[in-house]
Amino acid sequence: MHSSLQTVVIVSIFALCYLYFTARETARQQLDIYDLIMLSTVAIIPSVFVLFPMFAEWTAIVSGVAFPFVVMFGILFAILFTFIHRLTAKIHRLEHNNRLLIQEVSIIKSEIVSASKQIKGNNSEGRTSEK
Repeated sequence: MHSSLQTVVIVSIFALCYLYFTARETARQQLDIYDLIMLSTVAIIPSVFVLFPMFAEWTAIVSGVAFPFVVMFGILFAILFTFIHRLTAKIHRLEHNNRLLIQEVSIIKSEIVSASKQIKGNNSEGRTSEK
């Protein structure tokens, strides 16, 4: 079994464009290195399965699956599940930090209001003693 030239060209173009895009986003510091690696595997794994059909057949035989694309999609599903799990954990940490920051801002605001009242009280006492 081998891949057709059209399939190789389409998958290669997709992989190169996708890798370029993710590398550019990492260079702009919109993605971190871990995200680059995880997202790059989405382009690399199909490329490996298309460019090396013997490897694809071997993985299907080793895993006991009739079709190599089932193995490929299983691997991609596991990678994307890991990526989504990481994003969920990151969102949870950000929500926790956001809650802490809101509490700290509220405490600071309360302290500013009480200090402002105290200063106004001291100013009004000073004015009444001058009269």
